[in-house]
Amino acid sequence: MSEIVCASCHACFSNGTSACPSCQTALIYTGDDANVITTFEPNCLVHRMRGSDRLEPAVLLKEGRTNVKVATRLAEYARPLTVPKSETYTFTPDLLAHIQALRNERTAAVHRYDARIAVYWRSLVPYYDYATHEPHSAPPDMPSISLTVTNE
Repeated sequence: MSEIVCASCHACFSNGTSACPSCQTALIYTGDDANVITTFEPNCLVHRMRGSDRLEPAVLLKEGRTNVKVATRLAEYARPLTVPKSETYTFTPDLLAHIQALRNERTAAVHRYDARIAVYWRSLVPYYDYATHEPHSAPPDMPSISLTVTNE
């Protein structure tokens, strides 16, 4: 428990004080009367970057007519993010896990293709020999390409 949030003023601070440094409320850490937030328990998913497929777990703090205020981590309780209601979804852990797994697969595939492309870039020979300013002769043998595409 290194970071806690005061439930009254949403100030974020380090553990170990008896009163909130912001609003001076006496802090109760345990029991039914606890007035500190020590764990991040998301209740919604937010999509805050247009053009991305990234969903983030968040806690809905305040609802307006067209926007909501959310925190995606404990430190954001003091300064929550404003997100349109149309970009806020019900928190479904299984759905979020599936989307993150597919995003990880895509990232791994891109890294594999980048590594294969780098092999060919390393085999490029400059057209001109800059020491003599003469064109090079024939390029070295190129590695063979074997791309397999599977539709799943």
